Amino acid sequence: MSDSLSRRLFLAATAAAPALTPTPALAKELTLEGIFVIMQTPFLQNLEIDEESLAKESDFLARCRVHGVVWPAGAGETKAISYKERLRYSETVVKNAKGRTTVLIGVHGVNKFEAMEYARHAEKIGADGIHALGPNDESADAEIHADYFEAIASVCKLPLSIQVSSGAMSTEFLMRLGEKIPTFRIAKLEGGNVPHDVTKIVKAGRKLIPSTGGGAMNLINEMERNGGGTMAGAGLADIQTEIWDLYHAGKKKEARDLFMKFLLSAVLERRTTYVIQKEILKRRGIFKTTVMRNTRTFKMDADDLRELDQIMEMLKPHFRA
Repeated sequence: MSDSLSRRLFLAATAAAPALTPTPALAKELTLEGIFVIMQTPFLQNLEIDEESLAKESDFLARCRVHGVVWPAGAGETKAISYKERLRYSETVVKNAKGRTTVLIGVHGVNKFEAMEYARHAEKIGADGIHALGPNDESADAEIHADYFEAIASVCKLPLSIQVSSGAMSTEFLMRLGEKIPTFRIAKLEGGNVPHDVTKIVKAGRKLIPSTGGGAMNLINEMERNGGGTMAGAGLADIQTEIWDLYHAGKKKEARDLFMKFLLSAVLERRTTYVIQKEILKRRGIFKTTVMRNTRTFKMDADDLRELDQIMEMLKPHFRA
């Protein structure tokens, strides 16, 4: 039996099984494909990181049965988090999610030396993998990017996920990098025509797992292209996971129907930015506030909130946690 057939049969059996609420002790099979949620970073009113809510978010996502979590990354306000905070709170995420879902720790830094420290620490605390954007100086030099990612991989044996964060990081660049770095497994594609970039990687033999972002707006299209998953927001993680599970269980109509409902939230996020994720997490009892560290301005008005009311009411029957 081929690996791909085995995987499809496993997914079908999983989707057909009765819904269970995992407990902290319930181990989940390690995977690098599927719905990998970019976790939000919760802040208190005084702008300190809310460790209690971060732990609750980790638990919530495991109960949503996501395939993986990522912290910190761009949507998790990485640039607003200090070096010491990243070391400390990455341990919180690993402690509360490891063994229940795949845990990727963000290791991108101002330069390769800082990123290497994050990568060493991620392996030390027991993360399942690491996730990296390009260097924070936003260099457009592909050679600088290659050296940066190779340096990260040189100090850490964990699977590496790389997120496009610069014009220098073309899909062709990522595929070349995949030939150089054996641990480079996931390419998170951003910008440009992402579904077409998924197809490029698939046609090249799918040596990398093509993952995506964009609020999961193209999830159905990308799955049709044999994409490897998406990395979107945390608030409706269980909905995204159900769409994925239904689709891979052969229930494509049900997957499309649910996706069309979910899409309303993705469109709303395009206008309101990531604060919508914090608003949803607050409504679901996970976060205490919707505070963002770099700007405390709330970007949803009364009509936006009413629209979100309707979206959440429509999706509520599909909530897993």
